[in-house]
Amino acid sequence: MRNLLFIFSVLSFSVFVGCNKGEKDGNQAPETIIVPKEINLSGEQRLKSTVRLAWFGTDIDGFVKGYEFSQDQITWHYTTKTDSTFVFIIEEGQETNDIEFWVRSVDNIGLKDLTPATLTVPIKNTPPNITLNKTLTTSDTALLVATLFWDADDPDGIDNLKGFQIKLNDGEWFDLPKKVNNVSLTPSDPSSKGITNANVYLSASEEIGTLTGLKMYDTNSIYIRSYDLSQSYSELDTLSGLFFKGKNSDLLVIGGDRDRNDFYKQRISNIYSTFDYIDYTIDDGAGQPTFWNPTFTIMALQYEKLFIYSDKTTYLNDNTKKTSLILEAAAESIEEFIAKGGKAFIVGYFDNPLDAQSNLLSLLNIESIDVNSKGLFLERLPDALVSQENGYPNLGTNKFPETTSPFKKTTDVISIYEGQFSSKTPAYVGPNTLGIKKVNEGTGNTFQVYVAASMADMNSDYAKVDSLFHHVLNVEFNW
Repeated sequence: MRNLLFIFSVLSFSVFVGCNKGEKDGNQAPETIIVPKEINLSGEQRLKSTVRLAWFGTDIDGFVKGYEFSQDQITWHYTTKTDSTFVFIIEEGQETNDIEFWVRSVDNIGLKDLTPATLTVPIKNTPPNITLNKTLTTSDTALLVATLFWDADDPDGIDNLKGFQIKLNDGEWFDLPKKVNNVSLTPSDPSSKGITNANVYLSASEEIGTLTGLKMYDTNSIYIRSYDLSQSYSELDTLSGLFFKGKNSDLLVIGGDRDRNDFYKQRISNIYSTFDYIDYTIDDGAGQPTFWNPTFTIMALQYEKLFIYSDKTTYLNDNTKKTSLILEAAAESIEEFIAKGGKAFIVGYFDNPLDAQSNLLSLLNIESIDVNSKGLFLERLPDALVSQENGYPNLGTNKFPETTSPFKKTTDVISIYEGQFSSKTPAYVGPNTLGIKKVNEGTGNTFQVYVAASMADMNSDYAKVDSLFHHVLNVEFNW
């Protein structure tokens, strides 16, 4: 059975009509007229499937109060309008169709035209359209994950659109459902140095299949097209020159403090043989993921360990048009990474207080932050950060850094550092926790460590900072 959608608006094709009304004077059925009586169009001259039709009726002994229209003379639809726009659905697999359309008038006492006006409407299918959203789509270089976004429509109506297809290089076409407008691709073998398959994700937790033909450490072309119920395909849109980098370590390092990136990379290099590194502060944060989830979430899930550090600088996200800390933007993804078995070492501080709705509060196990901690600074001492747990060295400073964020921890975590503070008047009497770790209650394994102070300012002995990094990444996370 042909389907029919109707919209009371003005679109592509119109057939002009009128309506006569009279006074009630008898009991004869009304008459209905469609002008013209026929549409003689064929081939490329056929109409698009969105058609505006019009009609009028007369009643010699009363007046016309409404109309009914149908495509099969079985199901009738009532309206008081004298024109409407219809989206006719071409049967699946067909390029053209001849739509039979009937209209009958209804007079003021409910009598209906016994000989409805009829019109054959010759329509043809129009191919759909699709365009990659280059603003949101990963471009140039992808570390393990590329996320593609697109916009699609169909001149014959969105209901005529059936789905999408995507392929990599010379690989095979892969079908995508109509409901989506983005996918993420990641290599099936993250450590591959050659050609491999790519896993296709609708979200970080929904993998739907694989594409063939991904070239690692090389440039790739990604093609996308849409198709409709008539199996007509749109023109291809292409993302060219996408360089895919693979995984070289079990540790991912995320840079979020542009003035101290080299410092943190040196600390990791001193105690860890290899690591993969991304600096999200470059060009004022322009390189950060447009959507952290799923892009960054999927990326992080390819690793066993994550080290992320951030200062109080905020960066604009081109998608949301909101500014946030790198650590705050990544918080949802880090929580999912931890929930799925990852181990996260986090270093960061921020302007106090945090917004009550900030997702950093749950990620970092912060119950509250005293509003008076703003302007607080550490004492210039060799043990400005005092260890509360075996294996964590005291850390000292040769200055009076304000790069800390003391907080009141939640009850389900273990304190590893407390700070020795001084402050401008009035005297600070709030919490002094500056580091915590979280362990699995069943196994005792540590899966999260957070230090709320800049490690670059613990400059009395950087060997002790290296010792901290070694203890977290090589001892606590060695399971």
